[in-house]
Amino acid sequence: MSISSTEIKSENNGDLVTRTQQCRILASTCLMAFTIIGLNQSFGVFQAHYGRQASALEGVLLQGDLSKRPLISAVGSLGNGGLVAAFALFYYPHLPRLGGHVKYLCGLGTAFITIGFAAAAGSHNLATLVACQGFLVGIGAGILNYVLAPILPEYFLQRSGLAQGAMFACGGLGGMVWVFVLTALLEGIGIRWTLGLLSILSFAILSISSALALPPRKFERRSTEIVSWKVFRDPLFASLAIVNLTMALTLAIPTAFGSEFAQSIGASITHGSYLLAINSGIGIPGRICTGWLSDKIGHLNMLIVATAVYAIATWALFLSSAITSDLGPYVGMTVCYGLSSGVFNTVMNSAQKMLFGAEMYYPKSGATITVRGIGFVIGTPIAGGFVSRIAGEDLVGRDFLKLIVYTGALLTLSLLCLLNVRRLDAQGNGWKLVR
Repeated sequence: MSISSTEIKSENNGDLVTRTQQCRILASTCLMAFTIIGLNQSFGVFQAHYGRQASALEGVLLQGDLSKRPLISAVGSLGNGGLVAAFALFYYPHLPRLGGHVKYLCGLGTAFITIGFAAAAGSHNLATLVACQGFLVGIGAGILNYVLAPILPEYFLQRSGLAQGAMFACGGLGGMVWVFVLTALLEGIGIRWTLGLLSILSFAILSISSALALPPRKFERRSTEIVSWKVFRDPLFASLAIVNLTMALTLAIPTAFGSEFAQSIGASITHGSYLLAINSGIGIPGRICTGWLSDKIGHLNMLIVATAVYAIATWALFLSSAITSDLGPYVGMTVCYGLSSGVFNTVMNSAQKMLFGAEMYYPKSGATITVRGIGFVIGTPIAGGFVSRIAGEDLVGRDFLKLIVYTGALLTLSLLCLLNVRRLDAQGNGWKLVR
């Protein structure tokens, strides 16, 4: 049987992957996710604690800092690594050239996180926390997360969704564990000792993750060109960019403000933290299952379903809970969010690899991740501006109404854009049920 020149041209085979390599990169990314993503998901514990009188009494914040919710939120939004992701357009195309240097780069990220938490332990005002727990930790988190996460699916061509589901399930496990750990530490030994201990633990775990890291796979053809802004004129790419922006703007809202919101409708500090832990805990099996399911029904299809669930839960349950100050609907919202929120991070890299192809995966993904990074950086500070600027103890459910409507509107826009991506993909490649 002869093979046409077109078929030969379309092939882009990578080097062989061994089971040892798969186990190694999976272990590396899982340790990274447990620490970095887990701490990001549990930042709501810090958010609630920094807004209370205890932080001023400890001397970590000034009395006037307690009501500056957008700036407190900036600690979490900078600390999630979005600042590094915002420049992905320029460095992503060159990731395949890293080779063995990926370990040293991850080691640098580990150093930033270690120093950031250690320096934050000596804070006396909000500006220091933003600079250390926000900026320094965020640089380290961004280096590790946005270097390792896109490499993982390349080592699992047939089960990329399941592999990423396992990684983000570890992130969910970390979120659940860190919520309990941080709540106990902050109440028991205070903010300074908690941040110092986080510095030590982060160094220990992330050093192992860095040592296990593997470089991107070698393919016969790899583009290292930085995509021009003209690519945004492509309707499919533009729609996908809007999805990356809107999801980044909204993903952290329930975790960043969940503990405060729960307390505003009658839950105690401990119960508010428990709801945050439930949120992360539900995502553990959910992310593995959705990763596996996305390999079966299609990554785009999975994104559409999950975004629809998140949007409906926001309008129907989150909003209802704020209006009535009833904890019941919010528990339902927590369950729906826990099941659906991880799908974006779990599936998006695989979906983009399918849409862009191996050759253009890094250049075009770099552009969308730049958009995503901007959303992660500005997301929670913007959201914090929609919450009434009063001390945490005085908040009530209705103080979050503008925030919830803002979240629901962005999710609705994201859903419409995903449906448009599905339509445009079908026009270009023919309609396929699994896509």
